[in-house]
Amino acid sequence: MSAVPSTATPNINDGTVNAIVKVDNKVFVGGTFTGVTDRGTGTVHSRPYLFAFDATTGLVDPTFAPNINDEVLSLQPGSQPGTVFVGGRFTGVQAGGWSRLVLLNTTDGSVVSSFKAASFNGAVNSVKQFGDRILVGGFFTTAAGNVRNGLASVNATTGDFDPYVNIALTGHHNYNGTGASSSVGATELDITPDGTKAVVLGNFKQANGGDYDQVVVLDLTGAAAAIAAWHTNRFDDRCKATSFDKWVRDVDISPDGTYFVVVTTGAPNAGTLCDAASRWNFVTGTNLQPAWVAYTGGDTLLSVAITGTAVYVGGHQRWMNNADGKDTAMQGAVARPGLAALEPGTGIPMAWNPGRNPRGVGASALYATEDGLYVGSDTPYIGNYEYMRGRIAYFPLAGGQTPPAGVSGDLPTEVFFPNSTVTVPANDVLYRINAGGPELASTDGEMAWLADTASTSLYRNSGSTANTIVSNTITAHSSVPASTPMAVFDDRRFDPSAAPEMMWNFPVAAGTQVEVRLSFVARDWNYSSAGQRVFDIKIDGVVRADDYDTVAQVGYKVAHTLKFPVTSDGTINIEFIHGLLNPAVDAIEIVRTSGGTGLGVAKRTYNGTTAGALTGVGGADGTVWANLRGAFMVDNTLYYGMSDSNFYKRTFDGVNFGPASLHNPHSDPRWDGVLVDEFGSTATYDGKKTAIYTELPSVRSMFYSNGRLYYTITGNNSLFWRYFSPDSGIIGSQRFQANGSGTSTSLEWLGTSSGALFLSGGYAYWSRTDGRLVKRAFDGTAFSGVATAVSGPAIDSVNWTSPGAFLYG
Repeated sequence: MSAVPSTATPNINDGTVNAIVKVDNKVFVGGTFTGVTDRGTGTVHSRPYLFAFDATTGLVDPTFAPNINDEVLSLQPGSQPGTVFVGGRFTGVQAGGWSRLVLLNTTDGSVVSSFKAASFNGAVNSVKQFGDRILVGGFFTTAAGNVRNGLASVNATTGDFDPYVNIALTGHHNYNGTGASSSVGATELDITPDGTKAVVLGNFKQANGGDYDQVVVLDLTGAAAAIAAWHTNRFDDRCKATSFDKWVRDVDISPDGTYFVVVTTGAPNAGTLCDAASRWNFVTGTNLQPAWVAYTGGDTLLSVAITGTAVYVGGHQRWMNNADGKDTAMQGAVARPGLAALEPGTGIPMAWNPGRNPRGVGASALYATEDGLYVGSDTPYIGNYEYMRGRIAYFPLAGGQTPPAGVSGDLPTEVFFPNSTVTVPANDVLYRINAGGPELASTDGEMAWLADTASTSLYRNSGSTANTIVSNTITAHSSVPASTPMAVFDDRRFDPSAAPEMMWNFPVAAGTQVEVRLSFVARDWNYSSAGQRVFDIKIDGVVRADDYDTVAQVGYKVAHTLKFPVTSDGTINIEFIHGLLNPAVDAIEIVRTSGGTGLGVAKRTYNGTTAGALTGVGGADGTVWANLRGAFMVDNTLYYGMSDSNFYKRTFDGVNFGPASLHNPHSDPRWDGVLVDEFGSTATYDGKKTAIYTELPSVRSMFYSNGRLYYTITGNNSLFWRYFSPDSGIIGSQRFQANGSGTSTSLEWLGTSSGALFLSGGYAYWSRTDGRLVKRAFDGTAFSGVATAVSGPAIDSVNWTSPGAFLYG
């Protein structure tokens, strides 16, 4: 989804949202509120507990005006066209209302008299239709006078009591005479798209007397509903019993019906599922375990909605990927205030991060449609007080993005070996920066022009500012290379302060001869005359342009490029010194002008049996590949760790490397330094790097496959792995060990790995310090069989030793 909320929603004035549903082009919202205000017009509508608005305009529907006398808890499309099911705590809808479950006409909110639901002696918390029946969950013990503890079914057309569901939910989860005590029964439920299975959550310990603590799965295929052969003990824990009788909060089933996700509260309790989201596959068995767990580190999750692309969760959370957190951000934590999108296969946070500050009690309702996501809450803002969206917001699919495919290399392919001696071509582009602007595609087949819009940069100091001017037409001076896109002159970076001066620092191997190209244009009327913007340019401490003035050189609205030959001393430093007003630059390009040899990246083909000849590729740009601590490709991005305990990333198409940039997804400029909205708190939303960053100096190889980043550590015979998101680049906070690794027998000594690691065809391959490449049967989780050498100096004259060989993806 887009991270910017649509304006097509009204503002709810008070209370909280419990349920959202869309029927035709109307959105229905239920909760505890009493009034709602149209955006733009400011018209205030009295709408206690339930209202509707137009999905296109966001205006409240003035004709839909049901007279409900208490809280609405559940909404579902009706069994007839133009109707909606409403369940809750209410005892009446308009005069003559008869049940806590009603069917309303979507035009005016009137009761559809042909549907008269069985009476329930307690709240109706959740309803869902399957076939010609409705599954009803709540805090009741009778339905139409029949004993029904928390679950019942009624006819979807008439509302008559239906005996199909007779599964009693009994027993408080936590309350045993002390602590928090709430009603017993079902609070949330969902049904698979094919109507064959249901998942029920609530405050109960038994289902028909069996041990099904807080969660039970139903089989809806037989003559009567039955308890499915699905059981877990992971919801047995007593999470903060003084505050919560039950701690499960919401459930949603995936669109394909293969799994479901449960979100919880309960305070941080190590080893439990409290304050977390967990994925559960529809398999059979007892004491089943989740496919993954995503921890907040001590904050409540209240709602979940699954699409084909993401698992969206909402609540009161400050962070996600925070397995070690106890109301603090620990290793791995990333800021996700109140909202997050998780990778369906791993639970790792994706890049989507709109946030909600203030967070309030939390995002209590999520509802996904085919074209967007609705979020209901008790707070007025999306973002850090950025978008006023009172208690209801809509994130459209339009304007969002397609997540990366997550493709990794597989044999046969090319294997790339960093730190190899390669031929270095002349006229090779080492760096391209679109100063102050977004990334721009190249026009000559070389690397793209790197974006420079963030406040921090790997290549420059902080303190300068970006701005954009596109309001007038410019021309190019003959000094501007034909390979420079004119769009670089739409943005610039200028330095408003003389302390410190704006400086750029580019690593380039010592002795390399380059041409430094600096591009400028004067297209702002405030600097349209000679003498209005004048500054000096130093390169490696030497003034190379004294009192430079673009207008004096080439005129107003004319693009200009300065070119300076430089022999690198290891780093090329470019400094802009104040003269008159503020120095500014539009683009920076550094091009190698001399060929030769250098330490870069070479490649050879490999099909699992035969290795091709080693040939040079490039990458001799000043990157100290000897300090590499493992590398892996996902799609067209190369990620690698260095001995300085940092990850880096750059694009790579098999020939050209893009500029390297520091990779730290745990830092988010929108949330770093922002105080959390809790009384008296001095904490901020800042994240913490995953512990693998501190492991990097000892890491010897890496490989990505199917949501997992596998790696080896020198001197340790284990194959470790963490979850990894190709979308956000976040690495999981939990470290796992592959089964069958960790021993020190035969050739499986992973502790002597030397930089190559990849998975292919049911095998794991890794290199040893003696140059051999070995393989062992591996299914992604566990090893089997023994390791055998398949290549090496004494086998085929190939040496696989590398600081981080990687497969092309």
